[in-house]
Amino acid sequence: MVARINTIASRCRYLMWLSWRRIILRPALSILLLLVIIFIIASLIIMVNDHIGYGESVLKVFPSFLGELGEIGDPNVPVQISIVVGLLASISFIVIITAKITSVLIEFMRRGGSMAKKVNFSGHTIICGWNFQGERIVEDLLEANTKKHRGVVILTDSEERPLKEERVEFIKGDPTNDEELIKAGVKRAESVIILTDFTMDASAADAQAIMIALAVEDLNREVHTCVQIMNSANSSHLRHAHADEIICLDQMGGSLAVFSALHHGVSMIVSELLTFNKGSEIYRYDHPLSDDFVDKEYAEVAKMLADQRMVLLAVETDYNEETKKMESMDALHKVPEKDRVIVINPQSRYMIHQGDALFIAAESEPARL
Repeated sequence: MVARINTIASRCRYLMWLSWRRIILRPALSILLLLVIIFIIASLIIMVNDHIGYGESVLKVFPSFLGELGEIGDPNVPVQISIVVGLLASISFIVIITAKITSVLIEFMRRGGSMAKKVNFSGHTIICGWNFQGERIVEDLLEANTKKHRGVVILTDSEERPLKEERVEFIKGDPTNDEELIKAGVKRAESVIILTDFTMDASAADAQAIMIALAVEDLNREVHTCVQIMNSANSSHLRHAHADEIICLDQMGGSLAVFSALHHGVSMIVSELLTFNKGSEIYRYDHPLSDDFVDKEYAEVAKMLADQRMVLLAVETDYNEETKKMESMDALHKVPEKDRVIVINPQSRYMIHQGDALFIAAESEPARL
């Protein structure tokens, strides 16, 4: 019995300490609490000296627009002082509350009518930073996520909401800041897209992207990070930061221009495969494969998929002795943080295994293979 009483007392002391800590760490709350205490004490002094009820004493220290202003000319000096002090405390309390409400409303309007203090999504995509490509990226994400019902969160240090889309949450903040990333739900996110800032020079923009990637990976190593950079020379720094995919704008743009010049129409094909509209897109199928595909050669599986109006582009598989032998004929792209490689259209005789992920060009995402 004594032990139980001690436990309850200990919990009460902890709750009191926790409450006091929260009050101390919030200056506005501390001031409001102090004003309330002053108001109560002033009311009690008036009640005792004038021999009236507490309700009547409270009305004496209310501002005139909230109640009856008491007679400051009361012959009792303590009552006079208490009325003045109580009036000042109550007016100050109202001013602080009004200012707080006004600041919240201004912040709400400034953010475009939407204000998310902390998102409750899981398996969502976070866009860190913003540029002119952001709107199209959001449109494609929403198009792709329609069936999966995944959320999209924009985290950028912008004074206004980047785009008016009710299905997208917006958080104003610095993407390199841990607290802002946690607020955006980075620990529960599936993917993070880091957009480069075209208003900065290439070195500064890439440095900022690297800092964001470091912050994201430090909080959640499992999240899939896709980073835009202007200068491909900085890609090594992002690999050290454990970024999963690096989009080098200088390489991709230049290479696409060259291929389009040499092989007319390449840019149209790439554009079609990378946009969510009519036509085919690239999908990753990483669900269990049926026995019809397992232990079949890549070329044979490609023919089987072609009969279903799908094109097999690449395969992701384990990096083992079998795949190491392919290096003499094929380029193996190492998957960061995993003993996995991606092989595009392998020329060697590769057998599909259970657990492989297939990259397929198709009209719609395959539900079952």
